[in-house]
Amino acid sequence: MGMRALTLLFAAALFAAGCDNDFSPKTDFESKIAVFCILDPSQEYQTVLLARSYDAELGITLQPLTGKEVQEASVRIIGGGGTYEFRDTVVTLDGGGTRTAWINRELQPRFETDYRLQVDVPGEESLRSAATMPSRIYVRVERARADTGSGSVRVHPGVTSFTVPPDAFYFRLWSETWKRLPGGDTVKSRIEIPLYSSPGGGWVYSTPSRDVETVYLPGVISQIVDMNEVPEDSVLARRLVAHGYAMDRPFYSYYKIARGFDDPLSVRLDSPDLSFIEGGLGVFGCMVPDSTDYSIFLFVK
Repeated sequence: MGMRALTLLFAAALFAAGCDNDFSPKTDFESKIAVFCILDPSQEYQTVLLARSYDAELGITLQPLTGKEVQEASVRIIGGGGTYEFRDTVVTLDGGGTRTAWINRELQPRFETDYRLQVDVPGEESLRSAATMPSRIYVRVERARADTGSGSVRVHPGVTSFTVPPDAFYFRLWSETWKRLPGGDTVKSRIEIPLYSSPGGGWVYSTPSRDVETVYLPGVISQIVDMNEVPEDSVLARRLVAHGYAMDRPFYSYYKIARGFDDPLSVRLDSPDLSFIEGGLGVFGCMVPDSTDYSIFLFVK
């Protein structure tokens, strides 16, 4: 019997066996504790989110078959010469809903400082992780051809070396126009500046990257400035505001896997691509924000 005939007989046997036995790609589920904490010194308080990874119907990740709430936990962060206990608090979400988060108002993350996260949930394995705050980036904006006043606009760190180098950067530009209303009050109108217009329509904006600079086009900046006001506006001032964020490796790696800043606790986490939590799932990382502003006329005619 030829090889082709043997192959066909083998395939037929597999097909017959498949008809007699149910098959599902869904694997056995093991619940774990998921943690999400990004230290950010610009925030009013530091936050730790906890949840249980949950089982779900295949293909319907937002319909859990198992509970995902964590009701009780001991949460602390150690670093910078102190130990900071986090308290469970009911917080209001942007959509109006509520959830429990563990928060601390005393912790003020410092540049170039090591921090250790400890989470203990009754009946579960202890969770541990460590992170180091990157150095400040001193964000700057400049024309690529400052001698001629033309060329692209670069947003980049204002230093050439770091004691604790960031793993990635996130640079953003904003057009701000201060206007006086007919009644005498003042209002600030703010629009983020995109990188360019996509061929299919719409704007393309900057995203976190390992590139040490983000380049903007003066023509696009001028277009956004024009969109930010109308001829009858009483304009008091126009500014170009730059925001820069230094991200450590765990946070940037999580961002790339999650494809954005989605809430990590809203997805199925029993088989994550990557976890930075010993004994569980999730991420403990750091972000250092920085900002500066300039007269808009330094970058547009």
